[in-house]
Amino acid sequence: MSDFQDNESAPQENRPFIRETVVNETSGPPLWKKILTTALLAVLFGVIAGAVFRFTQTRIFPPETTTAEPVSFPQETTAPPDETSVPTESDPSAPLSPEDAEWRNAVQSMIDDHDLQIKDYQRMAILLNSLRSEAQWSLVTVTATNQYQSIFKGGHQYETQSFGVIIAITEQEVLILTPFSATTQLSDSSTLQIGFANLEVTDAYIKARDGVADLMVMAVSRAKVSAQTQERIKAIRLGNSYVCYAGQPVIAMGAPVGGIIKSCNNGILTYIESGYPATDAALSLLHTNMVGDGNSSGFLINLDGSLIGWIEPEHTSGGTLTAVGISDLRAYIESISNGSQGCLLGIEGITLSNEMKEALGAQADGIYISRCTAGSPAQRAGLQAGDILIQVAGDPVRNLDELRTILLSFTAEQTISVKVLRKGRASYQELSYDVNIERR
Repeated sequence: MSDFQDNESAPQENRPFIRETVVNETSGPPLWKKILTTALLAVLFGVIAGAVFRFTQTRIFPPETTTAEPVSFPQETTAPPDETSVPTESDPSAPLSPEDAEWRNAVQSMIDDHDLQIKDYQRMAILLNSLRSEAQWSLVTVTATNQYQSIFKGGHQYETQSFGVIIAITEQEVLILTPFSATTQLSDSSTLQIGFANLEVTDAYIKARDGVADLMVMAVSRAKVSAQTQERIKAIRLGNSYVCYAGQPVIAMGAPVGGIIKSCNNGILTYIESGYPATDAALSLLHTNMVGDGNSSGFLINLDGSLIGWIEPEHTSGGTLTAVGISDLRAYIESISNGSQGCLLGIEGITLSNEMKEALGAQADGIYISRCTAGSPAQRAGLQAGDILIQVAGDPVRNLDELRTILLSFTAEQTISVKVLRKGRASYQELSYDVNIERR
């Protein structure tokens, strides 16, 4: 008989390996039911968390019962002492009048008799710091708390900060101007808080936003601000940027140094660039000798303490701080301060001069369209570069200021009629378009 015995024929109790019992896989709840139950519980938890955030936080939009008084920012008609225009240089070889010669000799004598010392620089620095300290009571810190829900983690939040500047104090509200781009991720469940110079913090809400000009106005109810703070804070005055000049001393505030809130710098304006093309407008850019980068933001004030420029990162990427003249933004600021955004056409252009009319062979006044912004109402309607815009919503348009006034008069998206002149083979032809304008 062979010593080898087949395992299959061996008795079960003599097998050397461990026996395993296979459990029927369908004996418990199906796997898909477990997954569905877990998902439903996660969604339910997220809804509950969202509701808690929603009803326990202050809304960022104004209460419906608020009746705000109209806000306006009149254009300064006269220049402050430091904003006088630079006189035209005369021919140095021309003889001076006796009075001019007397003044020149007196000034030269004062310069010769006084040797500049360190204390003169210190005195100037103290005066600049005094002006900056006074303007600090118009400066605020804006903190946005954003909430969002995750299916697995539930509700959580994160904070972003920016600067703001008080531009008006009414009987009911304190109005604050801040960059729109700093708060683009706000939702209806987000909260806003304002920190004043004395560190008092209070809730705020949005009046209106202008995404094209990168501006937003927030408001704080005066009833929520202590009497001590109300005595100290003040609204900064919007100056006249049309009379700015190269060499004018300015102070940068807000977040001009790398985006650091409450940082500051001082320098001079080096160049005024007029007619810079922008959407539905032409802007004046105030170039300075102060270092800046794409994170820089804030505003410029002159030695009179007036706000004359709004620093935008878009124009500061060249290495030095550059601001948009506040006079070009005044109408937009006034509009959103009163809770209105105005509407967008979406063109860039230049007001026709007599020389341009002659060169183009055009007879009518209007705006020469150099570009239609991609995806804008103007482009979608069929307007083209090279067209001359002559009429909007039945009103003649002779320059960009008139176009801005017309577009700001609309408070909701709607269809308007637009007329342009388009160059044909022999002459310009008048064309009409229906344009669905959008809110800015």
